Amino acid sequence: MSIPVLVLLFFAMRRVKGIVELLVKAHIETRAEREQRATMVAMAQSLPDGGAAARFEQGQPAWLFRKDTAESAGHRAIATREAA
Repeated sequence: MSIPVLVLLFFAMRRVKGIVELLVKAHIETRAEREQRATMVAMAQSLPDGGAAARFEQGQPAWLFRKDTAESAGHRAIATREAA
């Protein structure tokens, strides 16, 4: 192989590495958000007499999960996204 091909291969591999790192970071952030949301829903569902659980991001309410007292035990908590 000649030197220009090796240089081209080196820069192509750096580009691929950057793309893979970006995809892995996005995947980890998505999984963390899902886990946090599932935790908040489970917390809202565990409230015995109804109520709400809020999650804050940078001091602003980001999610509000409510459980109404009229709901039966088999229903999911209501999840609403609030504008930050």
